[in-house]
Order: sequence, then structure tokens, then C-alpha cells
Amino acid sequence: MKDHVTVGVDGSAESRAAARWAAREAVLRHVPLRLVHAVDWPLDPVFPGLGRQDVDRWADQALTDTAQELHRRHPRLEITTRCPPTTRTAPAPAPAPRWSWAWTSTNV
Repeated sequence: MKDHVTVGVDGSAESRAAARWAAREAVLRHVPLRLVHAVDWPLDPVFPGLGRQDVDRWADQALTDTAQELHRRHPRLEITTRCPPTTRTAPAPAPAPRWSWAWTSTNV
């Protein structure tokens, strides 16, 4: 698998800033950028009445908007988006040993 830079996106101003930083890092390293968004279900106690389709649609929009913004800034940068399945069937992986707002990894 190729090296790449991965950053989490949630549509907030802070996540957009992190995505811009991650995009600059990816350009400097000559590697692709991966934008990800994940939701841990159930959200009912936090957002009552919010359905899975609403959250999926919102996540897709946050990823799309961020990818479009970054593509305008860095037209040659390879950008992929990913929204992993929202139900966890296995324990969450251990955190990467090195992380920040955006982090790099060769095995994500």
C-alpha cells in the first residue's frame, strides 16, 4: 500500500483547517491525501431523532465539500474520501503512535 496522509473530517472549521494542513503535508511528501469521517452508533442519546440516512448524507457532504476545497487549492493532489461502516464489529484499533490533527500512516 502507498504511503499517504490521512485526516478526519467532520465539517467543522477546525477539521477544515486540519484538512488544509494535511493537504500541504501530502503535497510536500508527494503522497495522496485520504479524508475520512466516522460515526460511532448509536447517536440517539446525543441527537434524538437523527436517522442513519441523515448522518450518512451529512458525512458525505462534509467529505465532498472538503475534498472540493482542497482540490481547488491543490489540483494535482490525489484526494480520496472514506466513510467506514458505522457499526463496529471488532474492537477499535489502537491509536497510531504518532498523531496530530492530521497524521501520516503507511498501514491505514
